[in-house]
Amino acid sequence: MANRYWVGGTGTWTTTTTNWSASSGGASGASAPTAADSVFFDQAGTYTVTLTGALTCLDITVSAGTVTFTSTGTL
Repeated sequence: MANRYWVGGTGTWTTTTTNWSASSGGASGASAPTAADSVFFDQAGTYTVTLTGALTCLDITVSAGTVTFTSTGTL
C-alpha cells in the first residue's frame, strides 16, 4: 500500500506519471495508484482529472481544492 498525491491541475488518472507524487507537494513521477493505494488531493487549486477507464484506488481524500472528474467514454 502506498499513498499517491495528485500534483498539477489537469491530467489523466492512469496513463501518465506527470500528475502523481509519492509525497504531499512533492515532485511528479510516481506511478498511478492501484487498488491498494490511498489517493490525496491536498493542495489548493482546481483539478480536472480525466478517467479513461475505471477509477482504481483504495480510497480518496479531498482536503483542499476543487476536483472535477471527466471521462473519455463509457465507464
